[in-house]
Amino acid sequence: MERHPGLLALLERCPPACAPEDVEFKARPLRQSVHLTPDELPDELITSVRVLVLVDDSIVVCTNRDGGSHVWPGGHREPGETLVETACREVHEETGWQLDPSSVEPIGFLLITNSGEPHPPYPHPDSIHAVVVGRAHERAAEEWTDTEGWEVSSVLAPLGELDVEVERLCHPFLELLRARA
Repeated sequence: MERHPGLLALLERCPPACAPEDVEFKARPLRQSVHLTPDELPDELITSVRVLVLVDDSIVVCTNRDGGSHVWPGGHREPGETLVETACREVHEETGWQLDPSSVEPIGFLLITNSGEPHPPYPHPDSIHAVVVGRAHERAAEEWTDTEGWEVSSVLAPLGELDVEVERLCHPFLELLRARA
């Protein structure tokens, strides 16, 4: 299975921001790598959108039912949705926060490469989780439950002094946001 030519060109310009991570998902060996770039991504490879949600000087930190914490709520892109529409819908579903659509800005991507069989039903072995940052302006309710049950809580944490241990692959994006603050 051949890799997407637009992705290969993008990877030449944008090397991984940290060491890739090998994981297994549904009996498939996958390699995940983080790339920081505002460049346009090959749209046909974008299967998901992840959002770093800023509220004033804080960031939304989610904890999932497996006990892991992360700063990028998000999920699967529905057919016909733009990145901004996916970001707004997923953040609301998983955290209750309302994103300001005009604040959503691409900052990079998480590249998922299928390194074994069976290949997913895609024409290439790679898929992209676009990573964006956006500002939230209000929360539907103080106590919020993820509509799909994956996220069990979300809290605000000061961006400058985040004291919650989050997934390693989130770190390059947090460093980028701190440098911009």
